[in-house]
Amino acid sequence: MKKKIKGVSELKNQKRLMILLFLLTILALSGCISYSVKTDKIVEDGLIINSSSFGLGESEEDVGITVVTYNFTLRNRTNKSIMLETVEPILSKDIQERLIDRDIKLDINEKVDGNSSEELTGTFKLDTKGLDKEGIINLNINVNEFNIAFEQVIGMNEVNN
Repeated sequence: MKKKIKGVSELKNQKRLMILLFLLTILALSGCISYSVKTDKIVEDGLIINSSSFGLGESEEDVGITVVTYNFTLRNRTNKSIMLETVEPILSKDIQERLIDRDIKLDINEKVDGNSSEELTGTFKLDTKGLDKEGIINLNINVNEFNIAFEQVIGMNEVNN
């Protein structure tokens, strides 16, 4: 009789194992499906920033002025050309209040072909009078988001019969 109970117990374990494997397979497949949806959304957006960097330097003409130079690569992931009009870095309110010239928008007016990249560089000046090197660093200057204005020609899809 003990042998019979062991057999039933082993059968229950096999059944549990099969159910667990089935659930894991469903979970793995649903993970693959949602990943492909996320990828499609990124491609639809079209424009991405591949890399960016910025540097700080002292103005040669004016003491107490810090020059911020930023550089980033804009990638057009669509297969259509765009006309890149303007680029403007998004800055914190504290940094905006220190701007020497409030107009920091770059006029680009260049065509960016589909599936290509464009390297962009810009500068702006900050009033940092009275701040030492550590004080300037503590301003937490970040240039990693941009407002980008562009034009793209689109048309209706025509069906040829």
